[in-house]
Amino acid sequence: MAHERFIDIVGNTVEECIERALNEFGLEKGKLKFAVLHDGISEKPAKIRVCLKPEEVNLLEEIFKGIFGRIDPKFELEIIPRDKRYSINVTIRNAQPLIGKNGATLEQIEYLINLILKRKSPDLVVKLDINNFRKEKEETLKNKALAIVTRVRELRKEMRFDPVDDEEFRILRDFLKNIKDIRFYPVKDQGKTVLVIAPR
Repeated sequence: MAHERFIDIVGNTVEECIERALNEFGLEKGKLKFAVLHDGISEKPAKIRVCLKPEEVNLLEEIFKGIFGRIDPKFELEIIPRDKRYSINVTIRNAQPLIGKNGATLEQIEYLINLILKRKSPDLVVKLDINNFRKEKEETLKNKALAIVTRVRELRKEMRFDPVDDEEFRILRDFLKNIKDIRFYPVKDQGKTVLVIAPR
């Protein structure tokens, strides 16, 4: 399915996906900007996401090289286009000072990068991750929610999740809405948002 910023190509292997993309868009291999979503080995079929706006990716690579290249010249950059933004993960040595306590520094860096982008290209927005900190935190959150869902099913009574912030609530909402035999709702407790998970 094609979107404003990308198109997904599926094939038996990543190489096959690349060839299909090159033939479809008539591009030289060196100019193709893409991200591997499934490698076709651990998951089948293989899938790559081809950037339809390579000039945006070039700009992002330039900005991130200027910021993170000074910290670690060997840093790695993964750029995955979404409908309205780019998800970017930076793999870098000594990442903890850049992540900060509970990701606070990471959020500040993301804010500053988006300020820079707004001046250069107003339509560009990025969601930043460093060493997959946010991805791993999200997986932990979902696993905790699944454990509570299991207990709710066993006991047939509602249970409370830990207090969550707005971003965590959004992640859990999008995750739990697909589980048909439970319902969930937020309640306020001493100024904090607590998620309640209950059987239907």
